[in-house]
Amino acid sequence: MSSRREFFSTAGRLAAIGGAIVNGVEPSCAAGASNPNSGSLDRLQVGVELHRRAEHYLLQRYLNVDYYRIFRKLAYPLPISGISLPGVPVPGDNRYPWATWMMWELEQRVNSLGWSAELASRADCARAAVPDLEALCNWPAYCQYNQPDLSSAHAGRLLWNAYTRWKWPGGALRAKIREACKRHAQQLLPLVHAHFGNITSKRDLVAQESPWRKIANIPVIGTTVAAMTAGVAGLSEAAALNRTVSAIFDAILEFRSQGLTEGVGYDGYTLDFISDWLSTLPDDERDRILDHPNLGHYLDESFMLGAPGALQQVAELSDVEPREMPFHYSAQVKLARWRSTPLRQWFLRQWPAGWIRSDALGLLHGTIESFHGAAPPPGAMNAHYAGVLRTGWGDRDLTAVVSCNRSPMSHVQTDNGMLLVGVSGRWLITDPGYQQYMPGEERDFTLGAAAHNYPLINGHVQDRKRAAMLRLAREGPDRLQAVVDLTRCYPVPVQAKSITRTVWTHGNTLAVVADAIEAKSVQRLAYHWQGHRDAAWYCHAGWVLLHFDDVDLWFTSPQAEISDADITRHAGSRGELTLAAEISPVPAVTWWVFSIDRRPATCRLVSGERAIEIETLTFAL
Repeated sequence: MSSRREFFSTAGRLAAIGGAIVNGVEPSCAAGASNPNSGSLDRLQVGVELHRRAEHYLLQRYLNVDYYRIFRKLAYPLPISGISLPGVPVPGDNRYPWATWMMWELEQRVNSLGWSAELASRADCARAAVPDLEALCNWPAYCQYNQPDLSSAHAGRLLWNAYTRWKWPGGALRAKIREACKRHAQQLLPLVHAHFGNITSKRDLVAQESPWRKIANIPVIGTTVAAMTAGVAGLSEAAALNRTVSAIFDAILEFRSQGLTEGVGYDGYTLDFISDWLSTLPDDERDRILDHPNLGHYLDESFMLGAPGALQQVAELSDVEPREMPFHYSAQVKLARWRSTPLRQWFLRQWPAGWIRSDALGLLHGTIESFHGAAPPPGAMNAHYAGVLRTGWGDRDLTAVVSCNRSPMSHVQTDNGMLLVGVSGRWLITDPGYQQYMPGEERDFTLGAAAHNYPLINGHVQDRKRAAMLRLAREGPDRLQAVVDLTRCYPVPVQAKSITRTVWTHGNTLAVVADAIEAKSVQRLAYHWQGHRDAAWYCHAGWVLLHFDDVDLWFTSPQAEISDADITRHAGSRGELTLAAEISPVPAVTWWVFSIDRRPATCRLVSGERAIEIETLTFAL
């Protein structure tokens, strides 16, 4: 076994061969390209990635922050002396959360340097991290907003992490960090009380009229870190804060049985901080939370919703952002300390190192070699706010995801029945995957009808989240099926009696959709199918092709007149093209066929349009 110094010397040489990094993150593979690290993440790759990031951050004079949601990139002189609220205009938003994105990047910087100093005894990295930590200790305030917020959470977690997980900070620096944790917690205490009051048990939250308004990710994350810093500082209020966090997360876990979710991105964001907080608890209290049956929902979302051949590319339903918000993976790294199940072990080895946040890389370095779990069986899967039909985990397997949720949370949009089709490391039929903050065409697009592929009925969009999964099962050796009831998702003027979307997959080559609609008066249906933003489009004989060099997806409806004139790009799109199709008069069942092949399939309707034959296969309601 080589020493740590020898290991990181090797890592450094490999990093030099591997090429440069940008903003501390390894450039991702070309969209959909086979991931050379998939399923084989190991200690060497983790070390190489930490080394490469450290080398990048050692050269920095300014912290470069990409406010990608609003197309702004700003530089902050190092070290950062406090929350900065730039005067750069953001149309329609006078209170933009500047500090959140700044803290995301500062956390990456300090964790990259700090873990390199810890694991490789790198004095240069320690010297670079010390001014950042000392400056953070002296911040006059940690909150951008008058509530437990995200800037305070990331700042407090940086202090907590440096104090509890690294041995290299000297005594004087440790004393400063502990005193800063005290100030952090004391600043947060009145804000926590103002938001959560005297909540000390799950019952206190469950009894409220609209409890989900209290337990969105931002105040929960801010309060969780206040409990952590109070513990480091030895404040008497730490016990009460821990009771509050425990009550909040107990309620969240219970409400998940009723459909509560913020989607994998924001669910994982909350869980990432909760997983750090769990390390501060006595064993019996931590075990009580770890053994809750609904805690497994989070891992379900992370692995079930990954694209075949690239699990890090989680399905972009609602507000997810796979690349920018990988916190759900970090949470699973931290939970593996206590529950290193074969499924979790397998999942953690599927990601490329360049996608993983630096705090998770630091923790993985000493554990990844012990992970040997095998892949779970594919099939029809319940991802809790979506049904998943998956033929396997490899690059050439097929996955279809169908949204089905009843969550009141705002990050989960009103778009039940939304279909994503994935193969070859990509979602070829997709969703924008976020909601733009700034008002205008892009926000209208990301939240509007044109971003979703459920049927618009007489021009009406869905206005409520009341879907039900009627069936999610294997129909045969090669066929999977999901049936979603959308009847109660549409507004009253639709006068719906029954609206269902049935989705099948057959092998690795077919996904089939049947929309059965019974309503008092249906004159027309409209569909908007979003394609992968890098796909090349082609239309031939009523079929639309989404083309990549390594995969072709053809799709059509035999009941729609489709030509290349129906391929459009909405003003708010960041690159996705859309097929916009209208069907009138409206049949009892409307069919769509998605074929992974080099040529379009042959298909025809039978049994009064209640069945379809595709080549030699029949699908029927």
